[in-house]
Amino acid sequence: MYEFRELLNRFWVTKEADKELYFTLRRAAPEYRKFAREQLGWNLIIDEKAIKLEKVPPKAMSWMGIESFMEELDYCLLCALLLFLADLDDGEQFLLSTLTESLETFLREVRPVDWTRFPHRKSLVRVLQYAQEIGLLLVFDGDSGGFGSDQEQEVLYENTGLSRRFPVHFGRDILSCRTVEDFENFEGAEAERGWQRVHRVYRQLVLSPGLYWSAENSSDYEYIKNQRRRVGKTLEDVLGGELQINKNGAYLLFEQNDRSALTYPEGKAITDAVLILCAQLREQIAAGIYPRGNDDLVWISRREFLHEVEQCRSRYGEGWGKALRDLNLDRLCEELTSYMSAWSLLEEQGDSLLLYPAVGKWIGAYPADYQKKNREGRTDEPLEDA
Repeated sequence: MYEFRELLNRFWVTKEADKELYFTLRRAAPEYRKFAREQLGWNLIIDEKAIKLEKVPPKAMSWMGIESFMEELDYCLLCALLLFLADLDDGEQFLLSTLTESLETFLREVRPVDWTRFPHRKSLVRVLQYAQEIGLLLVFDGDSGGFGSDQEQEVLYENTGLSRRFPVHFGRDILSCRTVEDFENFEGAEAERGWQRVHRVYRQLVLSPGLYWSAENSSDYEYIKNQRRRVGKTLEDVLGGELQINKNGAYLLFEQNDRSALTYPEGKAITDAVLILCAQLREQIAAGIYPRGNDDLVWISRREFLHEVEQCRSRYGEGWGKALRDLNLDRLCEELTSYMSAWSLLEEQGDSLLLYPAVGKWIGAYPADYQKKNREGRTDEPLEDA
């Protein structure tokens, strides 16, 4: 019933990588195609190789980039790789040396590359590994990672043909767009003729922890308030979630233990830690430790936040995974703060943190026998999402 969730969680679903899910989604397409087009305003592409939902957010957020990419050059190389693959036939093979020569040509006037430089080679390695991961190319012989330490490394690849489906199809000329803001304004101006508000509301609900009210989005508030039954019924039918509307915003929430929900929460150790921390912060706020404003916003100092993280790790840290357990307290706070900020759970303002209402909505708890299992040596248990 909720196959559409898979398309929200994935870049695409290919027949080669997941044949069963591909055909399941293809059969169920009539049930969610209208929702994708009318409520979200997104293109749904279904062909003989892949099914892809072209997700265009209402506003760019830091977490929306490619997680493994570290430099601007990574994205430039990815674009050049797509141009290179577009000129090849499906199934055509090529060597890494041929690719690197072509990338130099494509980027000469935009962002010149020098393969004698280690950072440039590592950037290409990240791009190639990402391309392999999502299925743009296959490795027949060799290892892409070896190029980082040896520019003479040779690898034989095969073009899968999926590169033509990678770019978003805007359906109009985007040559005038130069910045992220240009794309945001361009999208809004084009949609103003009819469905802009509808698309913006639904996109925000399915791609972020919450849609908060503000003077800038008062029209969104009016729409949800007046259409709450229709919006709630639509989201329940397609995604299975429950729409909750409070005085501070609207939230799409899911039943406890439903870990197949949307992009957030993810299945990462740091996400589990954040959900546990949010539960603890909610308890402290409810107890009056940290005063809550009329808009349900809560101010907390960085020192207080560090104290909460320390207490949380002391109680539940054994279930957070080795990487998080090995961090010192200051570094752990930095990681959690950055992650929560990216997910619109809090905002950093100098020496203080502003906690958003979603902190009290997206919470988690370990199973009731968590402490017992820890004593028996079994850690890293999954969360029970609330």
